[in-house]
Amino acid sequence: MGTYNNKLIASHWAIAGNHYCGDHVEVADTDFKERMETIAKVGFQGAGFVELDLLHTKEKYGYKEAKKIADANGITEIEVEVLDKWWDYDNVEAQQTRKNVFEAAEQLGARHIKVFGADGDCEKDRFIEEFAKLCKDAENIGTRIAMEFMPFKKDMNCIKQGLEVFRAAGAKNGGFCLDSWHTFMGPSSYDDIALIKPEEITTVELDDGYANLVSGSMWRDTCDYRLPAGEGDFDCKDFIERVLALGYTGTIGCEIIAIDHRELPLKRAAARAYASIKQYL
Repeated sequence: MGTYNNKLIASHWAIAGNHYCGDHVEVADTDFKERMETIAKVGFQGAGFVELDLLHTKEKYGYKEAKKIADANGITEIEVEVLDKWWDYDNVEAQQTRKNVFEAAEQLGARHIKVFGADGDCEKDRFIEEFAKLCKDAENIGTRIAMEFMPFKKDMNCIKQGLEVFRAAGAKNGGFCLDSWHTFMGPSSYDDIALIKPEEITTVELDDGYANLVSGSMWRDTCDYRLPAGEGDFDCKDFIERVLALGYTGTIGCEIIAIDHRELPLKRAAARAYASIKQYL
């Protein structure tokens, strides 16, 4: 394959330290400034942040200063997450998260906002309508929406469900967060990647895992055994080659969420994450 110049994102969990999604301690173990300096030195051009870590950074630095720090280190591709139940206006927590994440996205000049799909709790036509509204709100602050399908989300568990929503909504700034783990472990196949237009991918995440569940639970495996690309059973080379063959030129992240990885010091975690993607480009 050829040489590609996709900009690489250090996803939040890959450099957050000894935490995982769902442990209720979403603030990274290391300071924002240290993270930006460290990931820049290993070669990343982007970074991911979750809500509570964003609020912590806002309190310590303010978003204006945080953006200056990121820019000074060449970290220009900012990813913020994650919105769940964003269509439920009666869900106070979800709407507060939406407000917090949108504020951070606007102030930091984020490239995109990651969101989850529905899980049997929103009628399809309404979901499509609300997705179009969400994308419009994102467009108004100069950013994009990245929908992450997952095997355990009933109404958003595969590529085909995502495409149905995107195409019906007609939002040009909304598309996939196309994660190799969720693609391999869910009802999608790598062949389904050919159904996607490159503009329907907002960002890509390249990570690995085991074909057979280690923990016995899909959720626990995605929190504890989402490995650096090349260290599991997935054909990460095939996955990324199919994505790039579409003409995709956007960002690629490394959402590593694994027991052994999160115990590493920041420098080693960042270097390992970067190498896991770069080997395929």
